[in-house]
Amino acid sequence: MTVTTNTPADGRSLAGERGQTDTHALRTPLTITRNSAMRPVGLIVGHGYAKAVSLTATTLLPAVAAPAVATDFDTALGAGRSAISLNGKGDWIVGDDALIFAPGRVVSILDRSRYRSPAFLALARAALQKVVSEPGPLRIFTGMPSAWFADQEARGQLVDAVRAAALPLGDASVTVAPEAAGVYYAWLFESGHLDPRRLTQTVGVIDAGYRDVNVALFSGGRYVGGESVPGGTHEALKDIKRLIAQTYHVELSLHEVDAAQRTDGLIVEGMRQPMPDGTRAALVRSLSTVVATGKSLWPNGGSALHAVVLGGGGAAHVAEALGREFPQLFALENPQLAGARGFLAMATAATQARP
Repeated sequence: MTVTTNTPADGRSLAGERGQTDTHALRTPLTITRNSAMRPVGLIVGHGYAKAVSLTATTLLPAVAAPAVATDFDTALGAGRSAISLNGKGDWIVGDDALIFAPGRVVSILDRSRYRSPAFLALARAALQKVVSEPGPLRIFTGMPSAWFADQEARGQLVDAVRAAALPLGDASVTVAPEAAGVYYAWLFESGHLDPRRLTQTVGVIDAGYRDVNVALFSGGRYVGGESVPGGTHEALKDIKRLIAQTYHVELSLHEVDAAQRTDGLIVEGMRQPMPDGTRAALVRSLSTVVATGKSLWPNGGSALHAVVLGGGGAAHVAEALGREFPQLFALENPQLAGARGFLAMATAATQARP
């Protein structure tokens, strides 16, 4: 499912180059304005979905890509596939187009070598082009899993890949942070400006992603540490895919399964059917690992935290159960895009905090 909207995103914040926090900028009472030549963008090319948010548009597309090949026939009744040119690395189709037109050629790389892949470059370029309408310089904040953040080589490769992806639009200044930072900053700037009370607090963050769940600790606007643990929706979707095949004798891609469980049903032989028994259990099966990681990482097992902030594409499935474990849980609205909104906040602040 590719979704692009021309809706401005709220929330602001700032981190320094390559994920270092700039606390001076965080103390500045900033609000979103268009007073800089640089256009801010929050970008996350995750393992499940690519998400980008600018001041004027938002996009979400499946994080899959495939080499484009010539097609012999176009019905001219609907939009055909749209190819992304990589200037010497061929043409690629991404997102829903890749799932529809090239399911047998789909490339999806789950380890940190993905930042060197043309598939990643195509996804990042497609997401940026959907939210940036005019050429010019860009200020992009992006994220990577907490477990990879200490790998300086991987961080450098991600910076290079995002800069290359942005080239058709303009030169880009790129900052990398742990993905959980985007969720934290979405909470910090939830009202559209920095909340000074929240800035002083110590909070845990759970970013429930597609492949992993990022669990992190922030205090006084600073990233203290984090871990990536198994428990993302990927494994749950594989279980649900098997349940659907057993119940309805229908084979779906994982992104189709995800779309079905988000709408709590699927179409079988022209009729809408409920999700099979066992779907809910599959979605929360790895929750105990996430809870144990939080209690190990956070002071006093989390009891001393001011808040536990929840975001990410899998947040809706685990919010109720996590609320029982952590009564101070704060579940962000539209959690799947929370990280990208937070990174937009950071990028916007970076364009305005310094003369």
